[in-house]
Amino acid sequence: MEHTELQPSAQPSPGIGSGPLTGRLFKIALPLVFNQGSVILMMFADRMFLSWYGTAEISAVWPATFLYMACSTLFYGVTAFINIYVAQFHGAGNKKMCSATVWQGAYLAVAAYLIMLCVIPLGRHSFDWFGHQPEIAGMERTYYTVMMCAAIMPMMNNNFASFFTGRGLTHVTMASNVAGNALNIFLDWVLIFGHLGAPRMGILGAAVATAISSALPPLIMFILFLNKRNHAEFDTRGQRKVRPKLMKKFLRLGLPSSIHDLTYYIAAALFFMLMGKTLPESLAANNIAWSINELLTLYIHGLTLANTTLLAQCIGAGRPEEGERLTYLVIKVLLGLATVIGVAYVFFGAEIYTFFRPRVEGGEDVPFALVRDKGQYILLLLICYNFFYAFVYTFRQALRGAGDISYFPKVSLLVDLGLFIPGMLITVKIFGTSYAALWGWFLIYLAVLGAVHFIRFRRGHWKHFDRGELNEVA
Repeated sequence: MEHTELQPSAQPSPGIGSGPLTGRLFKIALPLVFNQGSVILMMFADRMFLSWYGTAEISAVWPATFLYMACSTLFYGVTAFINIYVAQFHGAGNKKMCSATVWQGAYLAVAAYLIMLCVIPLGRHSFDWFGHQPEIAGMERTYYTVMMCAAIMPMMNNNFASFFTGRGLTHVTMASNVAGNALNIFLDWVLIFGHLGAPRMGILGAAVATAISSALPPLIMFILFLNKRNHAEFDTRGQRKVRPKLMKKFLRLGLPSSIHDLTYYIAAALFFMLMGKTLPESLAANNIAWSINELLTLYIHGLTLANTTLLAQCIGAGRPEEGERLTYLVIKVLLGLATVIGVAYVFFGAEIYTFFRPRVEGGEDVPFALVRDKGQYILLLLICYNFFYAFVYTFRQALRGAGDISYFPKVSLLVDLGLFIPGMLITVKIFGTSYAALWGWFLIYLAVLGAVHFIRFRRGHWKHFDRGELNEVA
C-alpha cells in the first residue's frame, strides 16, 4: 500500500545529517548565494551593462524590476515552500515525498504562470499612471514585459533547486546557476551593445538575455532530478501524479506568507514608482546605488535560506531549539557583514560609483558627476537599510521554515498596507517626491517590520509545529 510505503522512518532524525549545525550552515550557504541570487545576479549584469550604455536605461530598469517582482512574488512565494517541505520530509526520512513535493511545485508554477500572463497589460500602463517621462516609461514597459513573459523560469528554478537545497546539496544548484549567469553575461554583452553581428538592442537586449539565461539552471536541475541515481533513491519519475491534498497544503501555508511578500513588494514598487518622478540625476543615482547594494548583499539570501533549510530539518527531526540558536547566529553574522559593507560605502563610495559611468558615446543624459555625488548619500542610506533588512529577512524566513505563517496576513494589513502606503502618500503630499523624504519613510517602515518579525520569533509560537503532518500521505 502507498500509505505504508511513504511513511518516514521511526527514528527521530534520519535525514538531518551529522556534524555541528554551525559548520553545515556555512557549508551550504555559499552555494545558496548563487541559487537564491541567480535572478538577482542576472539582473545586476543587466544593470551594470545598462549603466555603461546610458543613464536613461539604468533609470528605467529598477521601477520595471520591482513592478515585475510585485506581480510575480505571490506565486514565487508559494513555490518557495517547496524547499521547506523537502527539508522537513528529508528530516523525517520520507524520501518519496521529497520527489512528490517537487512535482506538485512544478504543476503549481505552470498554473501560476498562466495567471501572471493576464496581469501584463495592467502593469504596462502603470508607468504612465505614475507620470514617468515618456522615454523612460517606454523602456520600463519593454523590460517589464519581457521579464513577465519569462517569469515561469525563476519559479521552476526555485522548485527544482528545492530538491537539492532541501537536502543540503547546494553545490548542484550553485553549478547550475553559475552556468546560467555566465550565459547571461555573454548575452548581455552581445545583445545590449550589438557585438558579434547582433543588433544593438539596449534595454530590450538586457531583458532578452536574462529571459533566455534564466531557463538554463532549471533545465539542468530538472535533468539531474530525473537521473538514475535520484530515481533509484527517491523515485523521482514515479511520483508525478497530481496530489491535491499536498497542493492544498502548499497553498494553505504559502499564500498567507506570500501575501506578505506581495504587499512588501507593492510597497517597494510604490517607492520606486514615486522615485521615478524625481530629478533624473536622483533617479539614476538611486538605481545605481540599489544595483551595487543588491550585489554586495547577496549573502543575505544565502545565509537566510541555509538557516531556513536547517531549521526546517531540525523541526522535522523534533529539535527546534537547535534551529533557534542557529537563527540568532545568522542575524549576528548578517549585522557584522552589514557593518563591513557600510565602512566600504563610507570610504569608497565615489570609487564604487565610477565603475557605473556610461561608456557609450552620448550615454550621459545628465552629468555623471551629479549622479555620483547624490549616489554617495544614497549609499549611506543603504547602510541603514542593510541593518533593518537583515532583521526583516532573517526572522521572516525563519518563521517560514518553521511553518509559522498564520500572522503574516496581519502584518501585511497592519504594517505594509496600514502603515507604509498611507505614510508614503502623506510624505509625498507634504514633501513632494524628494528622494530624501521617500527614503526616510521607507527606512522607518523597514525598522518597524523587522521589529515585528523579531518579536514574533522571540515569543516561540513556531516551536509547536505538528510533526505528525509529515507522516501524512498527500
